[in-house]
Amino acid sequence: MNADRVGRGPIPPGVWRLNPERSRLLSPKAMTLWIIENGEEGLLWVAVETNPEGVTHVLTWRGRYGGPPAPVVGAGVEARLTCPVNEGIRTEGEFTGIGTFVEHCTLESDGKRMVCRGEVKTNDGIRTYLEDFEWQGESPHPDAQARRSMWHGGV
Repeated sequence: MNADRVGRGPIPPGVWRLNPERSRLLSPKAMTLWIIENGEEGLLWVAVETNPEGVTHVLTWRGRYGGPPAPVVGAGVEARLTCPVNEGIRTEGEFTGIGTFVEHCTLESDGKRMVCRGEVKTNDGIRTYLEDFEWQGESPHPDAQARRSMWHGGV
């Protein structure tokens, strides 16, 4: 990934792992995020989250940039993408029982880090969070592998 793409451009498909030491979370968790597709057609991801008690949740989401809200399967939340694909991933929605949120994910460190900054409006005020992800590798999905040259220079 070229340095001129840092901070902007589409987030590449692949596997991303949450770095909890660099993150400021609303609640502690371990998380692996698999971005299966991200392009003009929209975004498709699967996340595996494990809380401190060892309970694991699998979440999935598919939506279009500028499209209507879509459910986050496994979370009871709807979210929508509110930016063009070339500006990272900006998501808006509502956490049931908590409040509305806005999250914006951008590339950092030559595309090997993705940082998601979020804000949740609750009855008690605004809560902020930061999720810092490290690139783990290309998507294991065959269709995504065929398109890898457009994301990480074919590496």
